[in-house]
Amino acid sequence: MSAIERLAEKVARQEEKVSRETEKLEHYRDQLQTAMYSTFIKRQQSSQLSFHEALEQAFGKETTLHLNYRNEDIE
Repeated sequence: MSAIERLAEKVARQEEKVSRETEKLEHYRDQLQTAMYSTFIKRQQSSQLSFHEALEQAFGKETTLHLNYRNEDIE
């Protein structure tokens, strides 16, 4: 077996490993996004902030509260 053939086999094995790890990474990213979204929705539902205000707050933007956007019972 020549050096080129050995290197070609090593490259093929590494490509397969990278492919498997990439699939795992995509799966973990999906799980993370789902968990983050679920947590965000639960917190937003129990908050008096509107959905848009909660989004802005979650991403670190400074928010100004407007009474007409709050999730409160108005009589």
